[in-house]
Amino acid sequence: MYAAILSHINRYVTFTEEEKEIFCAALVHKKVRRRQYLLQEGEICQYDYFVISGCLRQYEVGDNARENVVQFAFENWWMSDWYSMLSNTPSVYNIDALEDTEVFVIEKRVLDKLFIDIPAMDNYFRNMLLQSYASLQRRILYLQKPAEERYAEFVKRYAWFEQRVAQQHIASYLGITRETLSRLKSQQQKHPR
Repeated sequence: MYAAILSHINRYVTFTEEEKEIFCAALVHKKVRRRQYLLQEGEICQYDYFVISGCLRQYEVGDNARENVVQFAFENWWMSDWYSMLSNTPSVYNIDALEDTEVFVIEKRVLDKLFIDIPAMDNYFRNMLLQSYASLQRRILYLQKPAEERYAEFVKRYAWFEQRVAQQHIASYLGITRETLSRLKSQQQKHPR
């Protein structure tokens, strides 16, 4: 059951056998049904989630009741609201499952202890957070571009998302309407690059 997460960690750092046992003992396995929430706006986030199978979505609901998707998490990806966790303040985000999903859950206080007990864990999470930060920087940059360029960048990096994520969620992630997304997809099929 722990093979996927240990393999993922092993790409970045090496745990001793004892450290693997300590780490795995800290994980809680959870099955989440499609549309089930792991975090709702107003709650203080206390957990980080590692996706074993399925797909999660993190989003906020704007004043106009429009959902604004911030990120998705698929197999071997982590998802949480780190701002809420670090500041111990209510989250502005919701995290829900777009598919039936299995996750490993780790509580922040347990994670903090692991950072001390397993120094390689601190290195691993630093790598994960730096990669997330770099990805967020790229996303902020392409959200400033015209819709055509946003969609082209999305297709270049994440075309496979479209096999698993509803068009309305992809449109929200790109900051465009479903109609605009349909038009862009149609144009791309007529004039592939």
